[in-house]
Amino acid sequence: MIKKPQKFVLRIVTGLLLGSLFIFSVFENKLIFYTMVIFFQIISIWELKKMFPNSIDTFFWLFLVIWMDSIILLDLHSYNLISNLSYFNKSILVPFSSISIVILLIFILKNILNSKNIVNDIVFKNTITEFFLFFYFIVSLSLSFVLFEIKKGLFFLLVVVTNYSHDIFAYFSGKIFGKTPFFNNISPSKTLEGYIGGSLLSFLIGLFIAEKLQLFELGMVKIVVIIFLISFFCAFGDLFESLAKRVANVKESGSIILGHGGVLDRLDSLIFSIFISSSIYFLI
Repeated sequence: MIKKPQKFVLRIVTGLLLGSLFIFSVFENKLIFYTMVIFFQIISIWELKKMFPNSIDTFFWLFLVIWMDSIILLDLHSYNLISNLSYFNKSILVPFSSISIVILLIFILKNILNSKNIVNDIVFKNTITEFFLFFYFIVSLSLSFVLFEIKKGLFFLLVVVTNYSHDIFAYFSGKIFGKTPFFNNISPSKTLEGYIGGSLLSFLIGLFIAEKLQLFELGMVKIVVIIFLISFFCAFGDLFESLAKRVANVKESGSIILGHGGVLDRLDSLIFSIFISSSIYFLI
């Protein structure tokens, strides 16, 4: 029996609308995708500020997002990814590594300037917390700009479909077969049966999509490994965000997406999948 059927229907409708907008951006206009990502980044900062008010400087983070996205999008514009994959794979490491180092140094300097005692544990703790939150939740979305350029958005379409196939089938597998708790101290509604069902079915769907979109030409082993890791590990992105909400003592990160909650509630597993797919694709 589905609890709160009205919310469930609203969740489906909202998901279909967002999914349709994303698919339209893949096949018709990637500027829509860029706009969606930047919008999600801005809302994510706002949601993180509510969850961790002492760790987030909203306007400073917005400045970093604008600076970081500008560098990445300009770099993407400078190289033809479709015709020069091998060169781009190497060149993208430089701006991302540089951006990460600069952001870390900026956070260190900011926290030192805000502290009366330069050498103390609080400076170190605040710096690590702020850098981790920014890198995990915000920089990951910037990585999607890069993934979107591979095969004109089709590779990222594979990542998204595989990721949310796990969410869908894990939910229904859990409803039908779920008995064994799965990390119930973090997320009480999850079951081991749901996790297994979602992982296996999303893996099969990912393979099917990759075949239909001719993505195995990018490297069969690489694509299969990416699909496998997304299918079996994207759930831990959801669990991590659930843990962050428990630490912040909030039920949902926000309420902007009807039926789903906040942006972070909807992107939690996808953020993890973006890190997985970009790591395998560009570093292996």
